[in-house]
Amino acid sequence: MPLLDKKPPKGVVARQKAGQKPHTSISLRTADKKGNETVSSDGGSALRPIIDSDSDSDDKHSEVLPATDVTVYNAYDMGPAFGCKFPTQFIGLMVERCLYEKLKGKTYQMDSAAKLARDVADGINLKMKGSCLQHRYKHVIQVSIYQQTGAGFFHGFRAVWDTLSDDYICKTIDMGTFVCIVVVFGCYQY
Repeated sequence: MPLLDKKPPKGVVARQKAGQKPHTSISLRTADKKGNETVSSDGGSALRPIIDSDSDSDDKHSEVLPATDVTVYNAYDMGPAFGCKFPTQFIGLMVERCLYEKLKGKTYQMDSAAKLARDVADGINLKMKGSCLQHRYKHVIQVSIYQQTGAGFFHGFRAVWDTLSDDYICKTIDMGTFVCIVVVFGCYQY
C-alpha cells in the first residue's frame, strides 16, 4: 500500500530495537452497508487509512478542533469590580447622621460613657448591614469617647492592607462636654 510507505511527519522520531518493526500510529476505518463504522489494524485493501499526526500538512485530521468563540473568564476576583469599592462618602454621611441621632442632648458622664460608645457602634453597624452592603467587604467600627477638659487626646491606628481596595472613614463630633471619634474600616476579602 503506498500510504503506509510514507515517511513519518516532521517532529516524529521512530526508534526501534534490532530485529523489531517500527511502530506506526495508523488506524484503518471503514463503514459497512448499514452505516456502522468498523476499525481494523490488519491493513486490508478495502479499508481507507487515516494517519493521525501533528504535522502542519493540509491533510484532514480525525481530531476535533477547539472552539474559537469561547470566552474565558477568571474564576476568582483579583479585587473589587469597577465602581464597587468601599463607599466612603456615603458611609461618612451615614455615620454623621447616626452620631447626631445617638448623641443629641447627651452630656459626658463617666458611668455611662462605655455604654454610649457601644450604642453608637451598634447603631452604625446596623445601618452598615442594612443599607451599605458591598460584595466581599468586611467592616470594623471603632468608637472613642473622651471628656473634653482641655487635656487633649491622641488617637491613632495602624494597618497593613491593600491601598487599591481597602479604605476607611474617620468622623469626629464635638458635643461640648465630650468628643466622639468614629473610624470605620472597610477591608476587601480576597
